[in-house]
Amino acid sequence: MVNDLIAQVNMGYYHAMASLKASSVKSRLTAGDFESPEGLVAVAGFDSFEAAGDAGLAILAMGHPYWTFISEGDYILCVDAAQAEAVLRELAALAELKSVSPVARRFHYLEFRVRPFSFLLYGVVLSLFFAGQSMFELVSAGRADAQLMVQGGEWWRAVTALTLHGDLVHLVSNVVAGLGFAFFVARFFGAAAGWLLILLSGFTGNILNAWVHYPAAHLSIGASTSVFGALGLLSGVGVWMALVDPRDAPGLPRWLIPLFAGLTLLGLLGVGDGVTVDVAAHLSGFVCGLFWGLGAAFFQRYFVRLEAHAFSLGLMGLVSIAGAWAFALL
Repeated sequence: MVNDLIAQVNMGYYHAMASLKASSVKSRLTAGDFESPEGLVAVAGFDSFEAAGDAGLAILAMGHPYWTFISEGDYILCVDAAQAEAVLRELAALAELKSVSPVARRFHYLEFRVRPFSFLLYGVVLSLFFAGQSMFELVSAGRADAQLMVQGGEWWRAVTALTLHGDLVHLVSNVVAGLGFAFFVARFFGAAAGWLLILLSGFTGNILNAWVHYPAAHLSIGASTSVFGALGLLSGVGVWMALVDPRDAPGLPRWLIPLFAGLTLLGLLGVGDGVTVDVAAHLSGFVCGLFWGLGAAFFQRYFVRLEAHAFSLGLMGLVSIAGAWAFALL
């Protein structure tokens, strides 16, 4: 079973690499040619470090470590024996994808596996702040205030405002919508980095919203700036994909499709009556998320390496919120 999968991976990768780079590759990854260290299983072999690195990124995206060995000029990837079968299946699927349309697909990206913990934590954090905001008078201390932010330099309000809500319906709508958009952001950037980008989009969105309204008095609360920041991140990723792979097609440029889709959702979900709903905050979050997503998507493969520091990234986000509230309350 494992040997068959190894052969399938090698045939798929070597065929894909030969088609893409016109290189002659010799498959030396056979049972008799390479002896894996104890506890490890060889899963693929390549004649270039770049090709081996691409396969290694796919393995890291699965949450598994791997080891690279050089044997007779080839780069041999090995994984833990207990994870070998799952890794081989993933590499075989990726090899098949590369061999099906090597010319039309001018870029590739990785999808991260996400666990429910960070999403549960998002709902718990917002719920705890909602429960405590009336008891400890957090609203006046943490709401976004255009005059205090621009004139008074109280930029921490751009973060604290994201944790406050007007009523239960406001809270639930932001939790539900936030979870939906954040799931797809996490699939592209990883959960920890994805949530950090969402927080960053909400933070910069609230700053932009304050500048838009200043010098007029403007107060706002709610995680919706980050929620629509997440929508902007997804639209930015879609625009990046279309720009990197501009296939010939009649009509409008392909990069307009995800942009129009994001703007449509913004119009359906983020406008409301324009009185009780802070439309400018939603639009600011979307615009900031769009630019952050467009920039971050360009470096998507490096987010795989950040997964090794997922705990630190998650802690960074929580510390940022706690630090902002420390400034607000001290």
